[in-house]
Amino acid sequence: MALSVTAGIQAQEVNDSTVKQQKLKEVVVTSSQSASKRMKEVQIGVEKIDIGKMTQIPTLFGEKDILKSIQMLPGVKAESEGSCGFEVRGGTAAQNLVLIDNAPIYNPGHFVGLFSAFNDEAMQTASLYKGQIPAMFGGATSSVLDVASKAGDMSNWHAGFSIGLLASKVEVDGPIVKDKVSMLFSARRSYLDLFLKLSEKYRENTMNFYDVNFRTDFDISPANKVFVSFYKGKDNMEIDDLAEMRWGNMAVSGGWKYMLSEKLRFNTTLSFNRYKSKEGFNATHLDYKMNGHIEQTILKENIDWRPSAHHAFSIGAQASYDDIVSAEWEYLTIHEKEQRYGTEIAGWVNDDWKVAKWLEMSLGLRYNHFKKYDAIEPRASMKLNINELHCIKGGYSRTAQNIHAIRNSSTSMPMDRYTLSTDFVKPEKADQVSLGYFGMTKEGDYDFSIEGYYKRVSDIYDYKDGKNMQSDIAIENIILGGKGRAYGMEMSAHKNNGRLTGWISYTLSWSENKIDGINNNRWYTANNDRRHDVNLVGMYQLNDFWNVSASFIFNSGQALTAPSAKYQIDGSTVYYYAERNGYRAPATHHLDLSATYTKKLKHCERQWAFGVYNIYNRENPYVITFSEDDNSASGTKATQTALFGAIPFVSFSLKW
Repeated sequence: MALSVTAGIQAQEVNDSTVKQQKLKEVVVTSSQSASKRMKEVQIGVEKIDIGKMTQIPTLFGEKDILKSIQMLPGVKAESEGSCGFEVRGGTAAQNLVLIDNAPIYNPGHFVGLFSAFNDEAMQTASLYKGQIPAMFGGATSSVLDVASKAGDMSNWHAGFSIGLLASKVEVDGPIVKDKVSMLFSARRSYLDLFLKLSEKYRENTMNFYDVNFRTDFDISPANKVFVSFYKGKDNMEIDDLAEMRWGNMAVSGGWKYMLSEKLRFNTTLSFNRYKSKEGFNATHLDYKMNGHIEQTILKENIDWRPSAHHAFSIGAQASYDDIVSAEWEYLTIHEKEQRYGTEIAGWVNDDWKVAKWLEMSLGLRYNHFKKYDAIEPRASMKLNINELHCIKGGYSRTAQNIHAIRNSSTSMPMDRYTLSTDFVKPEKADQVSLGYFGMTKEGDYDFSIEGYYKRVSDIYDYKDGKNMQSDIAIENIILGGKGRAYGMEMSAHKNNGRLTGWISYTLSWSENKIDGINNNRWYTANNDRRHDVNLVGMYQLNDFWNVSASFIFNSGQALTAPSAKYQIDGSTVYYYAERNGYRAPATHHLDLSATYTKKLKHCERQWAFGVYNIYNRENPYVITFSEDDNSASGTKATQTALFGAIPFVSFSLKW
């Protein structure tokens, strides 16, 4: 059982004629790998995440959040302050592939990204591929986050629940047939709308989310294992009878793992996933409605073949049927809908090859066919062992993506429009090269890394100047295509042993786009460009009961577009923008502290956690808007809105 209480949310406004913007983060645990395991990894740019380690440090609102956790890694950024949406190496969140038990999840956040769609009680492990992506993964030009849900205990039953200020959880798992069949059920529900009921003014409003995870595992024999996994999450927001927003994901997958021999294994997965969004607005008798969805049915077969100690092959194929409603809207007497279908077929082969004691390679090739488009996607990674403590890694990856998200802003929103590749909208393609040095001390107390990358992306899309998602039902009429590039350097250092552990990471990066018809056909800074990112985390074990931790985050200002001039038309002010993303928001930084008391009892474990997020109450920018100001020389002022100030929290948990 876990009981948690969180307090101290506040919103602030600050007027500032300078312009700059950024994001939020929190103390988190990253990789489960020891220094030696990080060294042994052949693939460059991969992070293995142990979900259980996140419980070592309390997070914002007391919620353990895998998506905000990976934002602490070098090369990974939050879309905006408080958002669980993440961007990798100059890409957008829409260029990430997020999987739960091999089923894709889209826009994986609750409360418009404030909470992750993943309940930590139901998650087991995760891997983030931000450099060389294995050939078995496709459909993402930025990164792949592969999440595995937790299997139920085959021997004993467990149960628990948590109660927090904003949400509650319940979990039960155990054997249905001992040592043969197990199950796990976990559910989470927020209840902010219950507090709204106490207010006369807001009692007719709705604001809640829920998610449910269910998994059953069948241990048929030592060579045969089967699982069925189900996930459903939904958000509901409604303001009286004036407006509503509802969105959510549903994913179900079944897998069969069959071991023919120690050298040959088969892994078959069938999955179905659906993302749906619904928006309504009823004012001045307009009664406007907008709907959209993504549905996919995916069959995947992967064969692991180890013919010798020097080779480990992954050979497979995948077929996917995609159904996307980019937009369907109704208002007055108008009803318009854009819906597209497509079948995507892929095959791959990958070989992890131990060439010599000093050289290891991972070589892969993926073929993808969608409509009239064929893509050949080579993947390669190399590890050159200088000695047992030092190595150099390099990699190259080409990826292609046929599902495109076209967004009004730099932050993911539930109503973003999605579309498939067409004659006009071509598959997005990315080529990335990376090179890095990795080293550790003799006993593994410390390890270090420095990694550089360059990525080139073709066929990226953005709205034409003056257009937005509602300008036309035919998305080809409101977007333009072009290219992008991103490059940078990532450094990190870990302290792995002793009472004091932690890490520091630094990222220096650039991200730019060039689309004919935008910014006078010149290269311009991308929405998610941010020059400097620093993450510092320390954890200290005082004794058997007390652990204290601290996290400091600094992010330089995010790019934004500000007006260059203004003029009057019929008494209304119209702003003129000469340059796309030509300005910077102020930097974001905050210090977070926490202390945890853990007591193990005979049949259970209880834990108290105390902390403060943003302890010095930094007013970090969340939104910057522009308005007229007759008292300034320019006649225009920039207003910065901060989402969070200092937020203290306390939580209590009891597990058995």
